[in-house]
Amino acid sequence: MKTLAFALAALALSAGAASAQDYRIAFGDLDLGSVAGADAFDARVNVAARRACRGTAPLAEHQCRARFRAEAMTLLPSIRREDYARARGGRVLAAVPVIYG
Repeated sequence: MKTLAFALAALALSAGAASAQDYRIAFGDLDLGSVAGADAFDARVNVAARRACRGTAPLAEHQCRARFRAEAMTLLPSIRREDYARARGGRVLAAVPVIYG
């Protein structure tokens, strides 16, 4: 099964903590091109983000979760990111000029 694996340094999340923790998010079993698959991936990322960011002040926790989600998306292989973007809609992956004539 394909998974995202990355370490989130606690030092970046709260002053004084100096450890890092590995987080793994499975995605190989999901069709990220479908709304249901993208929803399931988001749910997995959110669970991991809550686990990684708990115990900080509310604003810091919100910022931590946003960084965590951004990092998870960055680590997805590009083809899977494109599938996810299509499922989410509203994102232009390529613009092709149309010439009438």
